[in-house]
Amino acid sequence: MKRTEHITLGLLAGMALAFTTGCHRAPERRSCVDETGSITSDQNCQMVEQRRRSGFVGPMPYYHYLYGGSSGWNMGDRVVGGNPMPGMSGGGSGGGGFFGGIMRGGFGSSASGSGGSGGE
Repeated sequence: MKRTEHITLGLLAGMALAFTTGCHRAPERRSCVDETGSITSDQNCQMVEQRRRSGFVGPMPYYHYLYGGSSGWNMGDRVVGGNPMPGMSGGGSGGGGFFGGIMRGGFGSSASGSGGSGGE
């Protein structure tokens, strides 16, 4: 074989491996919700997006998509832990929260609420 054939075959094998190993994530569920987080018809979110794109100025009903989260997935059920950005909910079903799992507290804090003492 020629050197270019080795390179081409190596690239093809690498690309095939990359495509097959990166596809194990389940697709996130997308739900159209109202201001309370309750599932509503997709037509509501489509109408709001269409109005935004057309330059509509004025009051609009508050419908938006949430990705992931958990719910019974029936009309009227509340979505808990979803995210308005696809891919940020932590994998399609469980939590992740509004900002993809960012939580308050840090530096190993346990948020015990004792506060006030600065040292020992």
